[in-house]
Amino acid sequence: MKRDVVVCMALLVALSWAYPVRAKAPKGGSTPPEASNPVLARFDNEVITAEDYEEALKTLPPQLQWAIHQNRDLRAKFLDNIVKKRLLVKEAIANGIKEDQEMKRKIALFRNELILDRYLKENLKGIRVTDAEAQEYYNKHKAEFTTEEKVRARHILVKDKAQAQKILVELKRGADFATLARKYSIDKATAAKGGELGFFGRGDVVRPFAEAAFSMKPGQISPIVKSPFGYHIIQVEEVRPAKQKPFSKVKGQIKNQLLQEKQQQAFDRLIAQIEKKWKVQEYPERLNGIFEGKTPVNKK
Repeated sequence: MKRDVVVCMALLVALSWAYPVRAKAPKGGSTPPEASNPVLARFDNEVITAEDYEEALKTLPPQLQWAIHQNRDLRAKFLDNIVKKRLLVKEAIANGIKEDQEMKRKIALFRNELILDRYLKENLKGIRVTDAEAQEYYNKHKAEFTTEEKVRARHILVKDKAQAQKILVELKRGADFATLARKYSIDKATAAKGGELGFFGRGDVVRPFAEAAFSMKPGQISPIVKSPFGYHIIQVEEVRPAKQKPFSKVKGQIKNQLLQEKQQQAFDRLIAQIEKKWKVQEYPERLNGIFEGKTPVNKK
């Protein structure tokens, strides 16, 4: 728990620097009504209020927001980081740091992103997916919500077919499969575990192996199976049949998928209308002259 708190504090130090500077105390030193918006920090003629703090909190990932709600030390640390950032900005301005062209360009880009985000939210906010739509999708795409059949098995792998035949004779006489796997198998990853492979699907193993394993019942031992790796003898231990996931378990997943699709379709229609309105023309061929002979800065 202590380590988690340390990690959260480190993240808060980094994330709180992204909080925008705002909120000056009214002239004359008066403050907002303490009952509705208490002052949490004060320096010079500026204050940080509860509203400022809550706005900053919204910029954090959900797990950090939850951590701050649960931990007093994190709450205080986040406030302290906001204060430090505001002080540094104030000191920078006092020392003559002004907006140059590069800074203005970045501010303009950030402003455009904010405007775009608000515009898209306004235009896409009415899009919904009903339970009936999700149910219809589920009924038409049940294969997407079926867990595949899986088998748990052991195997013994050898390079020589004659040796595989001798091992198979021993097994038919009642020898323990796991013991022989430890003794003979050249698959070092599984030999020490008695040849245990765990559960696997048809696509997880080579085709000859899959065809043999998925045609057997628990307890059965296969004939010799040839694959690119050598000669296998397989013992199936358990079969987990394919299973249909109920609609109730996947409804949320389906609705999220359909919502994204609807939003993308709405966005495509919106951008098509805007491009037509403003008569957009693009000249991608001119990019060749810009990038010719240049190497990306971050190329490694």
